[in-house]
Amino acid sequence: MSGSGGDDLDLGSLELGPHELRAQYADGLIPASTSSIEPLARVAGQDRALEAISFGLSVEAEGYNIAVAGQRSSGRKTAVAGLVHAAAQGRPPVRDWCYLHNFDDPYRPRAVALPSATGDDLKRGLARLVDTLGKDLPTVFDDESYDQRRTQALQGVMREREQILEGLQRVAAERGFVVSLTPSGFVSLPRGDDGQPIPPEAFPQLPETTRRELEQRAGHVQEASNRVLRELRRLDGRARDALEALNREVARFVSGPVLDELREQHPQPELAAHFAAIEKDILDNIDALRRPAAAEAPPAGPPGTPGARAGPDPREAIFQRYAVNLFVTHGEQPAPHAPIVDEAQPTYSNLFGRLDYEPRYGSMTTDFTMIRPGAVHLANGGYLILQAEDLLSDPRSWRKLKQSLRDGQVRVEESGEAAGPFPVVHLIPEPIPLDLKVVLIGSPATIGLLQAADPDFGELFKIRAEFEPDTRIDEDAIRAYIAFVRRSCDDCALRQFDQGALVEVLRYGNRLAGRQDRLTTRYGAIQDLCEEANQRAVMAGDRGISAAHVRDALAAMRRRSDLVPDRIRRSIAEGSLHIETSGSVMGQVNGLAVFGIGEHMFGTPSRITCRTGAGTAGVINIEREVERSGAIHSKGILVLNGFLIGTFGREHPLSFSASLTFEQSYAEVDGDSASSAELYAILTSLARVPIRQDLAVTGSVDQFGNIQPVGGVTEKVEGFFDVCAEAGLTGQQGVIIPHTNRRSLTLRDDVVRTVAAGQFHIWAVTRVEEGLRILTGREAGGVGADGVYPQGSIFRGVTDALAAMRPAPAAAIAVRTPADA
Repeated sequence: MSGSGGDDLDLGSLELGPHELRAQYADGLIPASTSSIEPLARVAGQDRALEAISFGLSVEAEGYNIAVAGQRSSGRKTAVAGLVHAAAQGRPPVRDWCYLHNFDDPYRPRAVALPSATGDDLKRGLARLVDTLGKDLPTVFDDESYDQRRTQALQGVMREREQILEGLQRVAAERGFVVSLTPSGFVSLPRGDDGQPIPPEAFPQLPETTRRELEQRAGHVQEASNRVLRELRRLDGRARDALEALNREVARFVSGPVLDELREQHPQPELAAHFAAIEKDILDNIDALRRPAAAEAPPAGPPGTPGARAGPDPREAIFQRYAVNLFVTHGEQPAPHAPIVDEAQPTYSNLFGRLDYEPRYGSMTTDFTMIRPGAVHLANGGYLILQAEDLLSDPRSWRKLKQSLRDGQVRVEESGEAAGPFPVVHLIPEPIPLDLKVVLIGSPATIGLLQAADPDFGELFKIRAEFEPDTRIDEDAIRAYIAFVRRSCDDCALRQFDQGALVEVLRYGNRLAGRQDRLTTRYGAIQDLCEEANQRAVMAGDRGISAAHVRDALAAMRRRSDLVPDRIRRSIAEGSLHIETSGSVMGQVNGLAVFGIGEHMFGTPSRITCRTGAGTAGVINIEREVERSGAIHSKGILVLNGFLIGTFGREHPLSFSASLTFEQSYAEVDGDSASSAELYAILTSLARVPIRQDLAVTGSVDQFGNIQPVGGVTEKVEGFFDVCAEAGLTGQQGVIIPHTNRRSLTLRDDVVRTVAAGQFHIWAVTRVEEGLRILTGREAGGVGADGVYPQGSIFRGVTDALAAMRPAPAAAIAVRTPADA
């Protein structure tokens, strides 16, 4: 039909038949039962996304992490898991990582890589070393053979000591003195005539000449004593050296075999240096280590020093330094492929590890054995799967992940949460090199926001895989859908679906996709329906699942979410919410709106009214005037004004006022899907023509009068149908929708049956003129050769009304547009 309308509209050609209200499936495409087909092997309908993920997993270059965008229940996580596991098979097992005590700087534990599956061996070996030191070392030092060797080592020194002391006694005796050795040095006393030492208190009683002579001789004895004292000190040093050499030899005898075995089993240079540091520490702490557990020993360090966690055995703090923290270990029989970690709770500590603390001496202390790994460490060398929304819930996690990927290393840092108000020991563990492929899964909105708002995102996640929300229907898609139902039967132990049940499942897939020619890829929702239909069959005692079971499951799902729609329909039936479903009213039309509660969408009619009269205000949008109109709805009103100007204002300025509103609407009105209904209300109000109230309208309109598609058309049709059914079906009620929305209809079975019975009607229109003819029973009218609309047409009524409202030319009154208003 042309933009000028027409006089002979064939309404029958505009009405949709029951076969056009939902998808139709040929019996030859649907098997008799799912028992005759193979289960689905991989996610279907996502070739583009799967290709992108596979490519991203194959690239080893930096920054080729993968961002997967898709709706929940779309199979995105299942697809990612399958592809990641396949890619991991081609990569070798990764190394173990351990933290060791740093003997040079205890506050900076050392990170050492180990060949895969060798960490447990190292831990056992070092534990054996500690056990040997704890048990055998005190025993060896308490043994008689050690005493004998100690005596032998000191024998020469003792003999020389005795000779030196004897020589000193001879020198002293020659001068009439007796020398004795005390802890503070030598003491020399003169001898009397009776050969006995003269006590100091008697010395003043001696004659002066005797005293001077004794003092002179005492000086010679003192000089000899000083020489001997220096010799004894030298001998003491030799004795200590000999004893230390003996002790080191004994300690090496005890620890050497274990250390040599460790060196042989773990020849890495880093470990060789660590074993040498352990050996030196053992030899430096022999005096503490040789004491049995019951004996006292000096502490290994001041309170709060890393490694100074003394227990019942005072040697425990020393032994702690010889332990190993198997930070990341894959056991003695690791998986034969690279690691895969799917972190469900990507908090900061869960991702990047933590330092544990324990109270000690009034402070919070820690050491290298209390460093704990996170998911990033566990997945290092392999793959880490994260949910974007969960990751972004902790901004620290996202910042740290970006930093680690950029730097190519990951470091365990203190979070500041464990210590509280207590003083703490701060450790700075060495970072670990990072070789990691991150797969970030999120909704399209979340991934899009990251890409737009974070400049680092594109550099770190160079691969974006988009999961389609739906897929085009063809034979392959139908077979894949049915194969998925079969897989759900196998995975969830469900009964088998017959042909009718499969058709209902496919139609539910159409409904979720919002089109007859598309199927949703939200496979999780399809599996939920399968499980609920199975439960209906179980409750009925049936051995298989039929179409009736699926419909019952759908009805139950709808009923669980229909509280609000039911209350709205009840309000309409009671009259508290005024919606007409019969008769005719001038300037009043039933528009259709769609609402959502969670994922449940429902439609409901809204009463749109218009009052027109003389004036210059043009179309007054009451919702806009009270600031309850959204931007798109306000745009729709301006579009209506464009249609009116183009259709009726070519020769004369429009001079009228039209007050337009959604009655009993107290929330914001947005969207332009009611713009055609609003236009019908304006035109019929101007032409003074009543509108049928047993019809409802949805559809957008452009400035040329073309009806454009809108969203939620299925829910809108069902919403008005339910209101009419509540009031009582008359056989005349129906809905007018845009012609381009025909493929969007995926109506319920009860609506289709009612349409087939002629008790409800659905028309699809392309022009405003078609909608007016259905709503009023009168032609809109086309411009004749004389440039006027035919008598009795709606557009003739509009032009006559506008002419009557037009002011005299001399008044020169300017037309006020809605924008001016």
